[in-house]
Amino acid sequence: MMRIATSTIFSNQTNALDDLEATYEQEGQELSSGIALSEPSDGPTIIAQDLAIRNDSAVTTQVGSNLTNLNSLLSTTDSTLSSLTSLLQSARSLAIEGASDTLTPAQQQDLGTQVNQLLQQAIGLANTQFDGKYIFSGTAAVAGTTLVTAIGNPPTAVTSQANTVSQSERLPDGQLVATGVTLQQAFNVDAANGSPSVFQMLMTLRDTLDNGSVVDQSSSQVNVPQSSVLPTTTMGALEASNPPILSVPLQADANGDIAFSIASSLSPNGTSFILTSGTTMANVISEINADTATTGVAASFNYTTQRLSLTDVGNQPFTITNIPSAAALATAANFTSAFLLNSAPNVVTYLSTQLGDIDNTLSVALQAAATTGSTVQSVTALSSVESTRETSDTQIQSSLEDVNVGQATSQFSLTQTALEAAYQTTTRLEQTDLFDYLDTTTS
Repeated sequence: MMRIATSTIFSNQTNALDDLEATYEQEGQELSSGIALSEPSDGPTIIAQDLAIRNDSAVTTQVGSNLTNLNSLLSTTDSTLSSLTSLLQSARSLAIEGASDTLTPAQQQDLGTQVNQLLQQAIGLANTQFDGKYIFSGTAAVAGTTLVTAIGNPPTAVTSQANTVSQSERLPDGQLVATGVTLQQAFNVDAANGSPSVFQMLMTLRDTLDNGSVVDQSSSQVNVPQSSVLPTTTMGALEASNPPILSVPLQADANGDIAFSIASSLSPNGTSFILTSGTTMANVISEINADTATTGVAASFNYTTQRLSLTDVGNQPFTITNIPSAAALATAANFTSAFLLNSAPNVVTYLSTQLGDIDNTLSVALQAAATTGSTVQSVTALSSVESTRETSDTQIQSSLEDVNVGQATSQFSLTQTALEAAYQTTTRLEQTDLFDYLDTTTS
């Protein structure tokens, strides 16, 4: 008969006891922590899947964080543009109120003060920052403390360090969206069509109300796209219709000339100006200004905005009338309509002209807001997708790593019972001597 050494019996029992104690400790740790998979050896068959889910979850979390930051930037931009459109609507209301011919100069000046306050607010909105960066700077690195700086008090001009390069970003779903709005896109600064910026428009509106300025200005740019009036452009060139330079080409009278008359309090009978086909735009301005002492009217042409301006230096009403260049002629040229002028300018008509500029800046701001709103919708939708994905990853990770409490509790109880039995068996073995074994084997 094969005999088993006492030491072997004790060794086997001790090893079994150690294994049960290790199992008992691990199961207890899992119950207390709620985690069943804390290291690779805990689940060799599922650790690869768990690591893949963990990696995907980390990427999803980072993408979600990036989208949250982007959404915050866009929300700041959207809120600022909303404030800008409200400001421009206020300016429009003040311009309409100021265009009433029943207002006294003091009342108009009060409106001018309110416009100046809107101007200061507009400069503040242009300098809005998010996370330490100017939201309307484009891609420019701003060296100073402000993006837009007012010159003078009250401001007579503004300077900016922005550029016109719009920032964009490719979203995780492949969409390339605009993530920023430039100063040009929001405030119409340095517009390609020469229309005034929000700042210039507000300064002009303020000065008109403050000073009661009487200006006859082209209601919009006089040129057609891709063409411009230059100082050397002749009246003959402006009569061309193929290709045209003016949106309303000049039409000479029967003599081939363009004639008009300026009448004012200084020149009640009117002062006549006759332009030949060879007269340049610079000559036109010079000829009108040469008679300013007679008419009280000064002229200028803004070659950037492509607008002609006639200003009464004494802020008195005046008229500009198309006339034939000779008494025998029946048909006059169309100087006023070609340059989009009002025949009887005064403060009220000038404010009405400025309403067009206000509406233009408002349209620009609304377009910028629409673009931003579209991007917000895309980012919000994508954030929702990433959030759902993150939730799914969390659920899968939980199913792989978390303890099934009911099952683990039951198993823990079984292990505990087995361990107690093992302790009892070991105790009885430790109390048995050699004679007990000999007695058992010989009986």
